Amino acid sequence: MVNERHPIAKVLIAGAPSAGKTSLVHSLIFEGFTEVAPTIGVNFAQKVCRGEAGPVNLSIWDLSGQSRFRCLMPRFCQGANGVVLVVDLTDPDSLDIAGQWLELISSFNNLQQEFAVVLAGNKGDLLGVLTQKRIQLFCARHNIMEYIPCSAKTGENVRLVFESLCSAMQRNHLAVTAPSSNLAQIDPSIL
Repeated sequence: MVNERHPIAKVLIAGAPSAGKTSLVHSLIFEGFTEVAPTIGVNFAQKVCRGEAGPVNLSIWDLSGQSRFRCLMPRFCQGANGVVLVVDLTDPDSLDIAGQWLELISSFNNLQQEFAVVLAGNKGDLLGVLTQKRIQLFCARHNIMEYIPCSAKTGENVRLVFESLCSAMQRNHLAVTAPSSNLAQIDPSIL
């Protein structure tokens, strides 16, 4: 339940198609796993998560990983305070695609605003092919301070991904917007 007294942060969920982005959000919101259809355009959800400095109202924008919807992304990415970059630990190409998404989000955000990034290694319940060394190199190259392996299916570390992002936004003063002023930035025509 969203609380009007808590600051609001716009969070993007991005990554390769089939990385489990929507499943990760569903696991957070509904505290369980359900099979979901691929996202068409964008899905929107809200959730209160606790960071180190207290609770934050998250406005979660789950972006489609399919390239045919990228023309819609500039509007959705503007004003983002944080990004959960999701990689599929069973797909070696998903790390490269995540890097492309991070570059796109930076360009769509016009580099006018910093945003915190957490790399979520999803499908941790399966046998992964992405090595820890490759993930560390990716994080170093893209200045990502936090990597969290997780599983939307089992729920392992899902809440931790979002709590870590909240803490990173709070440390960098990215989630301190008063609720009323941030809500005005969300254009209802794009929902």
